[in-house]
Amino acid sequence: MTSIPPTICPYCSSKELIRTVPEKDPFNVMVICHNCQRVITPEHDGPPGRTTVAVRSIAEKAIQISLSLGKLNGIKYYYSEINKLPDTKTTLQQSKDTIEALLQARGLTSAVRKPSRNGCVIALIIILLIIASVIYFYTRR
Repeated sequence: MTSIPPTICPYCSSKELIRTVPEKDPFNVMVICHNCQRVITPEHDGPPGRTTVAVRSIAEKAIQISLSLGKLNGIKYYYSEINKLPDTKTTLQQSKDTIEALLQARGLTSAVRKPSRNGCVIALIIILLIIASVIYFYTRR
């Protein structure tokens, strides 16, 4: 028995809801509020429960961390905080999939901060300097 998707957002009471079908999992239809950009699950008939609110706040914070510090930090935060809740356990792969799905559903995938490559450039410069000094040392003798 399938439940009917909500017609009003339980968070902001907006009637502008968007029904999306993820490309990787077409049987998992998601409903997203156009106003507050939160994912609404079909089991929401009234105000969200305490655990649901905690999970959603963790997900929101993980998205903010992903946008500012990178996806890896967001996934790490989500994984550690979700596993602290008493009745919700998740694996690292499930946490990664959840964060990526939330970012993709909100259209924020391209806004996530990419890892810095400055460390590789600095290491390359140091290696080149070492090679140059070795060559200079042996050519001066």
